[in-house]
Formats: sequence, structure tokens, C-alpha cells
Amino acid sequence: MSLVRTASEDLECLLVTRDASLVDAVSATALALGVTVEVAGDMEELRGLWSTAGLRLVGPDMAARAAALPRSHGDTWVVGQADSALLAASAELRVPALALPQSSAQLAEVMSRRTDRPDPGARLLALVGGSGGVGTSSLVVGLSLLAARGGQRVAVVELAEFGGGLDLLLGLEAASGVRWKDLAGATGELGSLGEQLVTGDGVSVLPLGRERQPPPTRAAVDAVLRSLGRSHDVVVVDTGDGRHLNWLVDAQVAVVVAAHVRGVAAARMVMEQHEPVGAQLLVRTGPGATLPAEAVSHALGLPLLGVVRHDSAVPRLSGMGVGITSGPARRFRRDVARVVRGWT
Repeated sequence: MSLVRTASEDLECLLVTRDASLVDAVSATALALGVTVEVAGDMEELRGLWSTAGLRLVGPDMAARAAALPRSHGDTWVVGQADSALLAASAELRVPALALPQSSAQLAEVMSRRTDRPDPGARLLALVGGSGGVGTSSLVVGLSLLAARGGQRVAVVELAEFGGGLDLLLGLEAASGVRWKDLAGATGELGSLGEQLVTGDGVSVLPLGRERQPPPTRAAVDAVLRSLGRSHDVVVVDTGDGRHLNWLVDAQVAVVVAAHVRGVAAARMVMEQHEPVGAQLLVRTGPGATLPAEAVSHALGLPLLGVVRHDSAVPRLSGMGVGITSGPARRFRRDVARVVRGWT
């Protein structure tokens, strides 16, 4: 059964339910937005369509069946009446819930962002720290600076709480421009945001800053990424421990892992919690972190994207407020350049 049959291979939206009233509620919103929706009411249909949908809406009546399918790219929500069944389905699938009709406006926003993709040239790259102190933010900055030197238009978005501010690593703490405190509650369209951001060395950055402030909402993150996706070739996100990773639809993910037993164990817990689909591995080596990168890759079941060795010049340059890819950090620069070539 379909509301609108898509002519493309990938679906905009898949609704998984046998509940006719839920179909009517979702179809009314989809019709108003012009969004293509396919309805799957049995397991055979569900298996065939699940992995091709950019947005998946699951009714409580089909949550158990959906839970048996592998996690996939795209955005998944549970939708239905505000009752215990909706909450149970949300917990089973480990995805957020939309209670209808109370959350009809949010449903419309979720469906709208599936039809407002970034420019095809824009790529969304997300880095996740497999443990604390592994240098994820330094890698975000290094990747961004070297990609910009290669002629790409690069924006950096900081979502790592307690990261101290990526503007510091870029030496831009005193530069004028919009920061998350100005956008934390943003919704909808933001226009040409890239022109308003803190910018230096060809990289635009949206830092969290160092003041106490409410964390960005999902709607604000969506609005920011849509805007930057139209004006940049690459958007790099520092997710910290990955707690907002499920907000980053269609992101290419790299998990940064220290090459020692504790690092691998910590990264395994992070992956079990967030289950990043299609993730790759960035291994950090150095004093006390000497496990072979291939062994780390095998232990975590992730393809190896690259190895970045310890470079004592990086923390020294960072402390001085000097660019961490400048002359003295030769080893770091060479290793990160190889990662950029492999990822772009």
C-alpha cells in the first residue's frame, strides 16, 4: 500500500504500520508538504524498503518487527498516540517518539528536512571520540584546515560539550562572528549563515564557546547544517563522545581510538551505545599507545581510515594559540593529509 509511489530508488519517507488512523494522520502531513511516503504493513515489504528510506516512521504496532532489522542510514522515529505503547516502542527501537496529534508540527519539521537536503557537493563528516583525551578536536581542526588548503569550502560545527571551544584551536577566540549561544534555539531557515561565522585560514567555525548556555536543540542543529550544506563543500562536526550522532543524518562517521587496550575497550562501549552505521576508524598512536592499527581495526570491526601519530608540537602550538598544522607539526600534518586524501 502506498500513498505516493516514488520513482527513485531511495524513498523519502517510509511509514511502518497497519494502523489506518496513523496512516491518515501521517498522510495528511505528507500531502501538505509534498513528501513521498511509502507504507509497509508486513514483514516482506518492510525488509525490502527499510534500508532505502531516508526517513522511517514506525507505529507502535510494528515496533517489534522493525527492531529485528539492522540499523541503517537515515532518520528513524516512532509515531503514534501518546500512551504507554508509544513509550515502549521508543525504548525498544532506541529512537525518539512523536505523539500525535500533539507533535504534528514537529512531524512536519522532521518530514520537511528530508526534502531539503544540502547541495549535492556538500559532505557531512562527523568525528567521534572513542574515549576522552584522544585528540578528536585536534583532528577535526587539522582535517578542516588541510581540506581548506586543498581548495574546498569548509565549515566546522562543534557539538562536543566541555570541549573548550574549537575557536581556541583555530586561534580565532578573539574573532567576531556568530557562535552557538546566538543560535541554540534556532529553527527553520537561517539564510547565508556561513557569511556570519567566525572564519580564519579558509575555515568557518561554529564553536560552543566557554560560557554557560543551553545546549543546541536538534532543530537548531538541523537548521545550521542545512544552511552550511548550501554554502560549503564539506561540513565537519566534532561530536565529542557521539551523543548527538543520531542527529547527523547521512554523515560519514570516523571513530577516533587510542591504540591501547583501554582505548579499544572504551571505543567498544561508545559504539555499542551509538551504533554508528558505516563508521570508519582513526587510530591514534604514541607513548603507551602502540597496538598495531590493524589489530585495533579487527577488534572493533571497523575499516581503517588512517593512523595519526603523536606529535609533541601539536599541544605546544595549541597552547600558544598557533595553528596546529603549521611548520613544526610536520608529523601531524603529514598523517592528517593522508586521512584527508582517503576521506575526500
